[in-house]
Amino acid sequence: MPKNYNLRKLILEVLENDEISKKRILEVIRSKSGIGTSDKTFNESLMALLREGQIYIADYDFTIYDGVKRIQSIRPEGIVFGVSRMDFVEIETILKQMESKDHEEVYKASKNLKRVFRRKIDELQNEGTFNNPNGADTLFNQTIFYMNSMGEEQKRSFRNKLAWGLSNNKGSLELFKNIVSFVQSQE
Repeated sequence: MPKNYNLRKLILEVLENDEISKKRILEVIRSKSGIGTSDKTFNESLMALLREGQIYIADYDFTIYDGVKRIQSIRPEGIVFGVSRMDFVEIETILKQMESKDHEEVYKASKNLKRVFRRKIDELQNEGTFNNPNGADTLFNQTIFYMNSMGEEQKRSFRNKLAWGLSNNKGSLELFKNIVSFVQSQE
């Protein structure tokens, strides 16, 4: 087993409950585990997790520039990562968070859900079975609008189907394609 496998596992553990910058992830890993990993090995592990879709780039932490007003370069230490949630239950939870009264929670849920939605649209397009002339963001907005215009019982059923369609579960891609086609036909 490669030695950076354990590093990947540690990165996922650190990101489990929050979105954190690359700099902070490395600090936490070095302090908690005592592993003196090189930047090269750490970067390789991050890129492998990104490529596999287990983590995503969530934001950029400008505090790493420590008061510099004129920023002329992008430092990778400021890239903020989060763990990708692709399980049915996790996606359904994100869909439920969209109905919160807390605007910050709704914003975060919307950002996460939109990212998962885009990834699923890309998956359909790469498969060659779906043409998306409207763009993933437009389809996402149409889907959420459609769901929010339903009665409570219909909404619950649609939310469950959408959560399954956005997940990595068996048959999810076909269900997602059907949902998107249905939403597009409602225009």
